Amino acid sequence: MRFHPLLINSLCIILLLCPVFLSAQDDVSLFAQFNGRYDYLAFGNTMNIAENTGGNPPADCVILTESSADYSLGIGQTPVAALLYWAGVGTGDLDVELNGTPISAQRVFSYQLSAQYVYFAAYADVTDLIVATGPGTYTLSELDLTSEIQNYCTNTTNFAGWAINVIYQDLTLPLNQVNVFDGLEGVSAVNNELNIVIDNLLVLDNEGAKIGFTAWEGDESLANNETLQINGNIISNPPLNPANNQFNGTNSFTGNSDFYNMDLDFYDIENNIQPGDTMATITLTSSQDLVMINNVITVLNTELPDATISIDNVFGADECGDRDITVEYTVYNVNSTDILPANTPIAFYANTTLVGQAATMAALPIGGSESGSIDLSIPLSIPPDFELKAFVDDDGGGQGVVQELNEDNNGFIIDFHLLAFPVIPGLENLELCDVVGTELFDLTQATSLIDPVNTITYHTSEDDALNDINPIVNPTSYQNVSNPETIWIRVSNPDCFVVDSFEIEVIPCPLPDATIDILEPLYACRGREFTIHYVVFNLESTGPLPAGTPITFYIDNVIIAQSATQNVIPVDGSEEGSVTLDLSPDIPDEFLLFAMVDDVGNGTGIVEELNEFNNDNDSYTVFGSIPPLGTLPDLVACDEGFNMATFDLTEQNENISGDPDDLITYYTNEADAIAGINPIQDPENYTNSIDPQRIYVRLDNIICFTVGFFNIRTENCPPFIPEGFSPNEDNINDEFEISGLLNVFENFNLKIYSREGNLIYEGGNDDGFWSGIPNTGLLYREQLVPVGTYYYVLQLNDSQYPDAYLGFVYVNY
Repeated sequence: MRFHPLLINSLCIILLLCPVFLSAQDDVSLFAQFNGRYDYLAFGNTMNIAENTGGNPPADCVILTESSADYSLGIGQTPVAALLYWAGVGTGDLDVELNGTPISAQRVFSYQLSAQYVYFAAYADVTDLIVATGPGTYTLSELDLTSEIQNYCTNTTNFAGWAINVIYQDLTLPLNQVNVFDGLEGVSAVNNELNIVIDNLLVLDNEGAKIGFTAWEGDESLANNETLQINGNIISNPPLNPANNQFNGTNSFTGNSDFYNMDLDFYDIENNIQPGDTMATITLTSSQDLVMINNVITVLNTELPDATISIDNVFGADECGDRDITVEYTVYNVNSTDILPANTPIAFYANTTLVGQAATMAALPIGGSESGSIDLSIPLSIPPDFELKAFVDDDGGGQGVVQELNEDNNGFIIDFHLLAFPVIPGLENLELCDVVGTELFDLTQATSLIDPVNTITYHTSEDDALNDINPIVNPTSYQNVSNPETIWIRVSNPDCFVVDSFEIEVIPCPLPDATIDILEPLYACRGREFTIHYVVFNLESTGPLPAGTPITFYIDNVIIAQSATQNVIPVDGSEEGSVTLDLSPDIPDEFLLFAMVDDVGNGTGIVEELNEFNNDNDSYTVFGSIPPLGTLPDLVACDEGFNMATFDLTEQNENISGDPDDLITYYTNEADAIAGINPIQDPENYTNSIDPQRIYVRLDNIICFTVGFFNIRTENCPPFIPEGFSPNEDNINDEFEISGLLNVFENFNLKIYSREGNLIYEGGNDDGFWSGIPNTGLLYREQLVPVGTYYYVLQLNDSQYPDAYLGFVYVNY
């Protein structure tokens, strides 16, 4: 079916009444359609006493609050709708009176020329008033814009007025479609061209086609590039509406030319629209005069059918499980203007599922009908209660093939009920292990998947179930009378019932027996993570304990941790585990830790066991602590060069703990110390990486640990000067090696003298140690000095050691 929400038939009039609203501009769009032997006329009047001419004559700034117009229809013409529009300057006077009857706006439109100049139009349905009053003089009053007019005199756009469009029926007319489009759009010197696309047309014959307008603020004296075009063709109605000045304050229905600043005009458009057209383009141009279009009305010839359908009777499916039905229906073409063609498709649906198709046999004349019937089989996927739907002009996919006056009345829906057997899904046999003798069965476990909307009874024989007698009184606690035993069920709904059965049996079955031990001793370190080590056993059992058996730990009946077994524990097997947690600071220093295996956290288990009363264990637990290490002294070592030295960090052990069972480890950062990872591997021979450097120490006892720190740093110590060396290239004592000098006292100066007092060598930090070869003096030669005694002067150039070191060195090789 084609979807035309505003298409209405000859006996129906649909007006879309919207809530009042305001916007910057309201586009002209389709508001209502009328189909039948219809035409329209318009009457109304302006509130201006003269045309706007500019300047300040009194007439330009005078506006009436009421005006009148005459209304009459010809013989055989009957009004079917009356649409009142009024408009003016400003944001709007939305409450007026028509012949003394209060009228409030049902829809409001606005147009904004600039920030200073705003205009409004309003709409109300006055059909009942026009039909009741009949022909005569009509006065619109209480349209009071006097407070607004002064602001609009300077740009000569001061106006107000009203118009009533009457759609009427005349049986001598051809079948027409009257379309009403409304909104508020304009052209002016600011916006020279306006295009309005009108759609939802059904042009079958262009004979007698016409178009009408209600327009505001057009001035006869301002006609600068003013045209009105339909589909690109300029239209006119001379002499009243010349081609270059259509919006000139005229009324085509009365021939008046004193409609100051409003127009009620219509035009013959037979040559401007063609059969088959579904849309047209209206173009307005104006390079000076402000013209606002409020509504557009088209009258076009149309002849269309209007297919409807009714479901007259449905029979069949009168036995349980029967899903075959026969539908008797009638197709109508009553509110139509043309015949409904033969072979118009008909589709039948169960809810949204297509279940059958048919078609009309003959062409249906206007007012005609045709009855038929169809056999349908309702699929099992459709529930017993469903909507049976019949749609005419439906190809089975929701699409129509016939263009109609009304595309929204093609369906007929009834509620239908099938006598359906209840469904019994997933019926299960029940088994219980023979653990402590007689077992009680919960029979409802076998029927848990059956829809609870059904009534279920349990019986010990098929006859009882079929006859609905002797039901089992307490099916949730039933003791079997034989082993195995057949239980019969009767599942019924208000219409039907079915009988089925399942077996219950007590079998010898292996069962586990879970117990738990907390490994002792248990100590908790206040402020540290608390680890519980435990063992789950399956010793006094006849079957394995499944993986995932839950374990819960309590202190004072409050859950502090939960765990589960990781693997299946065989008979006589066990599994160790642990949980680590942070205990609340509110926990006392001494408490009883309670553990229960096969406990989901509320004292109940999920595993059937041989013994359900040995799942718990408790352990007395003590919180301990360890005092902080306090301030540890720095370790100082002699600089061995480049501010580095070798430290024995274990010198701090006596400052940390005197208990030989305690563990002391050293670290280069606090995070490692807290985590107990990456300790210094050789703390007795540790070379610093920076000077000074912070070293962290961790002290562990049986309960807790604590972390402290101290600094290691180097200092410059007096150098050690040997009394001799032997530069014989045996790699042993080949140089005058002064310990604690190089890269420690970087500004030192060393001078070597012969026995005669001659300077033979002078060097510093960059020269390294003296190798026995002179580098200066009168006797300078690049060869070893003779064996003998030589004298040195060592100046450290350090404020800590201001005095020079004097002495001798014996060279021998």
